Amino acid sequence: MKMYRFAVASCLLSVAAVSHSFAQDTEAAIFNYTHEGKAYPPVFFVTNVEDKLIKEKLEEYKAFTALDDKAVGLPIGVRVLKGHRTKQDGTQFSSLMLSASTLGIIPVVSNKEFKVRYDVFVQGRSIESFEYMMDSTDVNNFWTSAYKEHQTTPTEEQFLLDTLPQFLNELSKSDISQETFAEYWEYFGE
Repeated sequence: MKMYRFAVASCLLSVAAVSHSFAQDTEAAIFNYTHEGKAYPPVFFVTNVEDKLIKEKLEEYKAFTALDDKAVGLPIGVRVLKGHRTKQDGTQFSSLMLSASTLGIIPVVSNKEFKVRYDVFVQGRSIESFEYMMDSTDVNNFWTSAYKEHQTTPTEEQFLLDTLPQFLNELSKSDISQETFAEYWEYFGE
């Protein structure tokens, strides 16, 4: 009986070690990026992110020869867009009714979606998109929520920065984008 317990315990430990190792490898592959090979061509960089840190962080990966936000004439571009959306799942409505019945003592709770989208485009036409979403819950005062402009939270800002290596990893595996970059180098050279 003791031998059986030992065998089961060692089996469980080995399964846990393998799954932990797999989780670490998967996380490392998603959140780490090292550019290999020739850098991608210079691109026209467009974003609605107010913080210029995103451009600096993207440049740190040295994946692109240049990210230029003023070179409108470049044939290839990368657009980074962020957006917030309140989900229409009934949470906000029921919370709003409860808050209204207590004259605003109970706050209004709503489910939010924060989305980051990367577009690779050629001559203004999108050839490929990469989207990343994060769900969150927002709590507001009944009386001031209508006048409140949504500010990007620190968690959303961190999520935005965490999507950069994910985007670059997916971009490196994208046939469409890689063929476009190769065609650029064929026509324009170094």
